Amino acid sequence: MSVLDIVTGQLPASKSHAARRWAFVPTSEPTKPGLGTLTIVQGKRDLDSYGIDVEAGEVLFCKLDAAADVYGVACDRAGRPVKCTCDGFHFKRTCKHCDAAKELIREGLIAAR
Repeated sequence: MSVLDIVTGQLPASKSHAARRWAFVPTSEPTKPGLGTLTIVQGKRDLDSYGIDVEAGEVLFCKLDAAADVYGVACDRAGRPVKCTCDGFHFKRTCKHCDAAKELIREGLIAAR
């Protein structure tokens, strides 16, 4: 896969956003850490980009902004996302990180086991 191999997809609708989509750009340099960059778009104005990596069965989302928040999506033994460290998951028991991790795993872009 090269940097020109941008993969896109849709996320299921949430209570607050009917239209949600994602785009993943794999890392092109073997010496650069991480697997690539994921951008999640929800609605018309909600756009977040994350550096993606996998460590010890957890999908890591490192927000690419000044805050550089890191969220971890834990996966079960079958590689299915089951919980996230973000505030949204704490309150709603679901979040865009879990939805995105599920799609990246389904597309074969990452392996969480």
